[in-house]
Amino acid sequence: MPHLDSALLTPFVERWQPDTNTFHMPFGEMSILIHDVHYILRLPMDGALLRYDSPQPEALKADMCGLIRVGDLEGAVGGKWSTIWYMNGGMHGEGALFRAGELQIKEVEVQCYLFLLLGSTLFVDKSRDRIRPAVNLYLKKYHDVAGYAWGVGTLAYLYRQLGVASRAGGKGVCGYLTLLQAWIYEYFPDFRPNRVQQHSPEDPRASLWVCSRLKGRDVAKERLVRYRSILDGMSADDGNMTLTVSTNPPALSLTIACGVIDPKMNCKCLKIHS
Repeated sequence: MPHLDSALLTPFVERWQPDTNTFHMPFGEMSILIHDVHYILRLPMDGALLRYDSPQPEALKADMCGLIRVGDLEGAVGGKWSTIWYMNGGMHGEGALFRAGELQIKEVEVQCYLFLLLGSTLFVDKSRDRIRPAVNLYLKKYHDVAGYAWGVGTLAYLYRQLGVASRAGGKGVCGYLTLLQAWIYEYFPDFRPNRVQQHSPEDPRASLWVCSRLKGRDVAKERLVRYRSILDGMSADDGNMTLTVSTNPPALSLTIACGVIDPKMNCKCLKIHS
């Protein structure tokens, strides 16, 4: 799913309530759950959790200096970019990868590649080509990278960014929006694009959809108005309230999920019991 549909994402962001981490729909509340992340992205859901009590900014910057073997990131420039590598608390991801190529140290190259990959997909912020160096905390022993619950961290980060974007004065939204868009396709058939011809049950369901690039600001505005109208008129019968993938869902260690009828929501949903 290479293209994001901002006109579709916007009305859902507008309905996000950070106090409950749910979308407030006309018929009740819905949210992206851990099992959704498992099927949509196929990211690891079990393992060590990502911590958010990261060191101070100066310590993080010093850590990046040590990684790419430079004494002062503030003045470091290289490759095809004229921009300074480190600015406003963010590291230029491709600049780090370029420097790793210069060093020709396997461990550094792998770590910088993962830094760029995670910072430009799962943990995107609003700094465009900058990546917060806290991502590097989990990459120092790259053999241990697979042991983290990246799916849980991705969902928590998206929750946080949706909360920030939904507040008054919020401008734009970040996080892994591919997860949000694919989740919308799963649960709201009215918004689905075409499906790919061949898809294995083991593949991430985010790869199930064919999304074409849509151009034109006026067209986007028209579609945004139409999507808002569709959501405003929805009932519980209009959505697909369960993600249909398997009769034997995986037993994730963090939760036990089951299909229930919740009288408060008036729809079939996935409910988490801790």
